[in-house]
Amino acid sequence: MILGTAGHVDHGKTDLVKALTGVDTDRLAEERRRGLTIELGFAPLTLPGGRRVSVVDVPGHEKFVPTMLSGCAGMDLVVLAVAADQGPMPQTREHLAILSLLGLKGGVVALTRADLGEKPGVREQVGALVKGTFLEGAPVIPTSAVTGEGLEALKGALAKLVEEAPPPGGGGTCRLHVDRVFSVAGSGTVVTGTLTGGPLRRGDKVRLWPGDQIARVRGLQCHGVSLEELPPGSRAAVNLAGVDRAEVARGDTLAPEGSLSLTRRLDVELRVLPQASYAIKNNSPLHLHHGGRALMCRCILLGRDKLEPGEEGFAQLRLDAPLAARAGDRFVVRFFSPVVTVGGGRLLDLEPPVKGRMDPARLVRLSALAAGEAPPRPREPVRAVPPPPPAEIDPALEEKLCALYRAAGLEPPTNEAVEGAFPGREAACRRAGRALADRGALTPLSPRVRAWGESCEAAREKLKARFGTGTFTLAQARDALGISRKYALLLLEYWDRVRITQKIGDGRRFP
Repeated sequence: MILGTAGHVDHGKTDLVKALTGVDTDRLAEERRRGLTIELGFAPLTLPGGRRVSVVDVPGHEKFVPTMLSGCAGMDLVVLAVAADQGPMPQTREHLAILSLLGLKGGVVALTRADLGEKPGVREQVGALVKGTFLEGAPVIPTSAVTGEGLEALKGALAKLVEEAPPPGGGGTCRLHVDRVFSVAGSGTVVTGTLTGGPLRRGDKVRLWPGDQIARVRGLQCHGVSLEELPPGSRAAVNLAGVDRAEVARGDTLAPEGSLSLTRRLDVELRVLPQASYAIKNNSPLHLHHGGRALMCRCILLGRDKLEPGEEGFAQLRLDAPLAARAGDRFVVRFFSPVVTVGGGRLLDLEPPVKGRMDPARLVRLSALAAGEAPPRPREPVRAVPPPPPAEIDPALEEKLCALYRAAGLEPPTNEAVEGAFPGREAACRRAGRALADRGALTPLSPRVRAWGESCEAAREKLKARFGTGTFTLAQARDALGISRKYALLLLEYWDRVRITQKIGDGRRFP
């Protein structure tokens, strides 16, 4: 079973985990130097009665919410840390909202740093915070990693929750969202993550989604112990045969061939958080988080034009890269700018139609899917006249666009500016741009900017040759590529989303 931490930065999550398990999960030198959790941390915890659970410690700083989200995949229970001397803070609220959207059912509130004294009214603040959430009525336990106060009581409360919780799994096929990748001399590629769905055995063949590499499970470990088989709900280290380290990245998913669907369109049930600062409007750009993967998407609202804070509805998410998923999976969306958590929900249909945004029959079908029912997909209406053929792409226009983007390199104009260069042909230019992006000739750096794909690839090779697997900053990338900070940031943020680069503090590296 997987026990996660959550809460605001500097509220003592990592110190609490160390006091409970004896393991300092801040393993990076930068984390210890800054006193700040940057990456996910892992430790085993033995509870009263002998039951063993795996602890996943997540970063609390707002800059690392995407990393926190990748650590939430497969969590069963949570310890929400609230500093007794400060009370709930912004990331306390955001983390709790994220966990609620992801469907967690149980946990404990730890009032950490109790040795520093309890701020007047902090318990009332905690009660107001968790009201109406899965933590309403959960134990609130003062703790101190310094004096040991409350640690046994916390373990006892967790043991009771673990005893009462349903077993993880459910008889499905195994799935592991990759959160770390590394190489071991003499063994090769190793990935780690939380195993869900079903067991994984040594010798099993698995696919690395969304790619098409097939690997064999050479070895399995859970917290350093080698095993022939791991059950769902385990923290797993999987030694893979038949795949190179460079072919795997955080955000990939390990699962049997044929067990997932690969899609770039999703019809979803979407809820906007009551405390969200923004409504979601039709065609809004959003950051989608699913498992350990983060993608850009366009949100096409179905049956309406806006979802206000606290409202629920249906939407189609159109992704800028393929996603491997199953119907029923949960997801979180964050606003495009500023990047804050705005809502989330469940995936309903992974092969939805493109058109029919306001079709009542479509909304009825999605309502049935959301309720756990399955009516058949509506048939296409009988047409007396065949539909017109799709608009064709003008090869001459495509050639002009290629020349424009090739000349612009890594500092391209916006999509609107490109379309404006062809007065009277804006729609044809838009179609041609989309076609070039679908073929990979253009790279979508953001919803409004595409760049010449070969220029992006050359930039990647240039930076890899200069920095290797070492860390580099935005300024260093800008100077190495000879482009403005604005375009360097667009390029690096795109690479972050598709897992070409990995963000570590203020720097990045090629994994």
